[in-house]
Amino acid sequence: MNKRVTLLPSLVLLLVAGGCASRAAPSVTPAMPAEPADFETQLAEYVEVQEALAADSFEQAKTQLEEFALISDSATQALALRALEASDIEEMRVGFKPLSESLAAQDLPQGYARAYCPMYDNGSSWVQRDGPVRNPFYGAVMLSCGVVDAAAGAHMDHGPKHGGTVFMAPDSFHHIEGTYPEPGVFRLYATDNYREPVDVSTWTGRAVTEEAYDEKSDEFIEVAAFDLFASPDGAFLEALIPQGTVPAEVTAKVIFEEDFPAERFDFIFAELTVEDAPTAATVGDAPEAVPLAQRILPDIPDDAGQIAAEITIRSQQIAEMIGRGAFTEIFIPALQAKELALALQGHGSELPVSDRNQVRIAVRHLVRAAYLLDWYGDLGNKNDVDSAYGVFGTAVVTIGTIYDTAGAP
Repeated sequence: MNKRVTLLPSLVLLLVAGGCASRAAPSVTPAMPAEPADFETQLAEYVEVQEALAADSFEQAKTQLEEFALISDSATQALALRALEASDIEEMRVGFKPLSESLAAQDLPQGYARAYCPMYDNGSSWVQRDGPVRNPFYGAVMLSCGVVDAAAGAHMDHGPKHGGTVFMAPDSFHHIEGTYPEPGVFRLYATDNYREPVDVSTWTGRAVTEEAYDEKSDEFIEVAAFDLFASPDGAFLEALIPQGTVPAEVTAKVIFEEDFPAERFDFIFAELTVEDAPTAATVGDAPEAVPLAQRILPDIPDDAGQIAAEITIRSQQIAEMIGRGAFTEIFIPALQAKELALALQGHGSELPVSDRNQVRIAVRHLVRAAYLLDWYGDLGNKNDVDSAYGVFGTAVVTIGTIYDTAGAP
């Protein structure tokens, strides 16, 4: 069938669909530049498309995509033209994925970042300007859904600067560190994605120490909350909590910008924070020459029952981490369980059809929940972590029951 793309007047191209040329082939030669623009110039034009999609502007995205096609190399242009066949923004987003992942696979210049959304189409990557996540696949519906792995120098350091616990803000740009230096004193520091201090003078929020669940509204109601005030130099926010004790659980609800909703960060302090305490080495301190995904790959047993047992062990590790508030450590057992679950699918032929289908569905739920645990763990939102673990744990129980794994939670 013929497919027509409306392009800028200077770009008249013949598209081929299904291996057959259009019957009405134009006689004009495609107006192409003598040679493609350099990669950084192409990337700058591509990001205009990404930002337009993040802003839910189909017409703007279409215009920018036409401009991008004019300066891109032939292979990249072919991907851009496929996206331009879209008749609406959702269809364009489908076509934007292969284009984005092609660019994200290349070395990026300073100032650009790879971003990844685990929820769109079983996981999707794109390139954006280094900064808060701006998801082109969901737009305003879930603008900050995703994580950023920035160009060299950014996001490489997730260690505490003041001996506390560090979470990523939902914008995937700010690092939020909570400390409890003395009973009743809660402080919150912020750094950007290069771990430079952020002035929090304009930020507001509350330190919540007790909540009650309201069944009618299906929400948590604050029972005890204390205002967060910026220090005179804007270095941190602080709340004074009367009769503060150790251990302590503090939920920081922080408003980064006026008229924006508060972001939630759940901290659990088993002991007082020592601000000059040396931090232990983490997986992130390993040489960057080996990608993180490879460094944490688990050994996959040959026996399906043993694989299921290893998945159960990872689930128990996650439960223990949630219990002590080590949300940023969850990603290792969660992603290992994902790899084990995917390997388990290769043993499906060993099961009866009904059991095989149950495992297939459980694996699908486990994989998605593992990505969410990774994401929510970095954000430090215990409610979301608990919700994702509910799905994860149910999938593990299903797998453990079918394989008769002892100790399934």
